[in-house]
Amino acid sequence: MFLQNIKIKENLLFKNKKFQSLMTGFFFFICSEWIERLCLSWLVLKSTNSIFATLVSFAITQVVQTIFSPFTAAAADKFGRNKIIILVGFTRFFVLCIFALLVFQNKNFLLLAYIASGMTGITRSFVVPAIQGSVINSVGENQKITAMLIYSMIMRFTGVIGSLLGGAFSILFGIEQAILLSGLFGLIGSIILLIKSSEFNEEKNSGNYFKNIKDGLKIVFGNFYTRNLLLFAGIVEIFGFSIFSLLSSITKFILESEIGILSILQTAISIGGFLGILGLFRWKDINKAHSIVTVISLIFGLSILMIALINNLYLAIFFLAIVGACGASFDAVQWTYLQKNVPPQLRSTAVSAWFITIGLGWVGHLLIGYMSDKISLNFSILFTGSILICSSFIFFIINSKYK
Repeated sequence: MFLQNIKIKENLLFKNKKFQSLMTGFFFFICSEWIERLCLSWLVLKSTNSIFATLVSFAITQVVQTIFSPFTAAAADKFGRNKIIILVGFTRFFVLCIFALLVFQNKNFLLLAYIASGMTGITRSFVVPAIQGSVINSVGENQKITAMLIYSMIMRFTGVIGSLLGGAFSILFGIEQAILLSGLFGLIGSIILLIKSSEFNEEKNSGNYFKNIKDGLKIVFGNFYTRNLLLFAGIVEIFGFSIFSLLSSITKFILESEIGILSILQTAISIGGFLGILGLFRWKDINKAHSIVTVISLIFGLSILMIALINNLYLAIFFLAIVGACGASFDAVQWTYLQKNVPPQLRSTAVSAWFITIGLGWVGHLLIGYMSDKISLNFSILFTGSILICSSFIFFIINSKYK
């Protein structure tokens, strides 16, 4: 069995040309996103000195992607996933170039940063469903779990490169140049997929556009287990993934450091995510998804609690790496479970259901940002970790009762 799994992974990475092309383009898209995330959060925090204002930028991204995702994901299913990705990459490059120029000319750029956050929400609502649907459809039935894990692993490994590049460019050349680099990487990803587009035979949905949206969401939310998993994902997004939006604040107010340390912390999360996905390669039974996410979220919550209790850089790096592993593994398990439970022509639309539930994360960003400014950053971190642990036990009890 072990040798068979190794063979499958080798076929995906070295023999499946469609999968290779997708992952190469995906690498540049995600690298671009990590650089942009680093720069935007630091820009807002430096200009306002407010944790709440910084988290508003993350909230805007989630609200926008929640509103647009059902329509953008259905567009990917109907008109062609790779066409959508290519178009978004080219558009995003020009928008980020304009944004970098405006930031360079106008130091009162809070409104510009929020507009850029909204743009990130729109591009994510296009790119993530399109790429996930293409990844699953590029492999055989017995390779789908492995394909999603490799997809997730590349996402986290790319975060290491993007975080280090973004930090280095910001220190050596300036944040404006790092934003331009982010746009350039997205453009490169689009060009790669454009050149390789002849390799893909896409499964498009020929049905009515709005009926496709309704059918895709009904399949996901109509199933007890997928619905429960998504609702729990919304809670984890609010009280778990919010720690990622607090990185710049942890850097500035707990560790009393600058953007170079922020880059290191973001890199630690990405390395942890990469290692967490590696651990999931032993996962074989898709029906154990709910038990796995319960364990992951418990460790997630405990690690968040530890971050609030320490102010040492090395310990912060260690626990953030665990947080990164938990976040990456949680996403990989729910993505795989969703993609295995929907028809091929509705796979991008199914991701929009995930976006709708995690879109609730904006509530967490605003709540935690407000608590951090009004009470303390440490209190808000302790609060989120505690809620996440309690929610994990409730989720486990509910799913055990109805099995």
